[in-house]
Amino acid sequence: MFGVLANFKHKAELRESKDEILIGELVRAMARQGFPACGFAAHGGRQRVQFRTIGDPVLHAVHLTLDRMSGSSALSDAILGSQASLTITAEVKNLMADPDDLLAMYRTDLANLFKMPALGGIKLNHEMNSVFATSTRYIEIGAYVMKGEAGADALVLLLDQQIDALRERLRQYKK
Repeated sequence: MFGVLANFKHKAELRESKDEILIGELVRAMARQGFPACGFAAHGGRQRVQFRTIGDPVLHAVHLTLDRMSGSSALSDAILGSQASLTITAEVKNLMADPDDLLAMYRTDLANLFKMPALGGIKLNHEMNSVFATSTRYIEIGAYVMKGEAGADALVLLLDQQIDALRERLRQYKK
């Protein structure tokens, strides 16, 4: 009986920690691309990691935010699966602010009114010396966690595709 209870507790802890495992896999996938992690924040089922894009001609940084969608119970895991939203934000940083850039900010803000990153669109945001592009994908955590090299390769491919799309969208803003 003690073994059954211990096994149940272990499975519950594993279910609850899959998102933390995925954060580790994200850090490993980005490190494979030469982007070291430089900032971590975690609160309330949401984790955010900032990466420096060393050597990238356009991007200054990439921010990955993982927000677990389902609860931590076996029932919700069985019904919903281990769903999470993965928000990828790429940043272009220009060290000087040009007055023409300030005018471009307003045009971008108006265009953002009808963009939804959660539905596949890329949303742009200007903040003085930085321009951000954001995309959100809903993923199954179990597809990438504890799958060995196949899961790691799939995660690298997902990140590569999304970061490339954001980079191309931001290329025009790099000075």
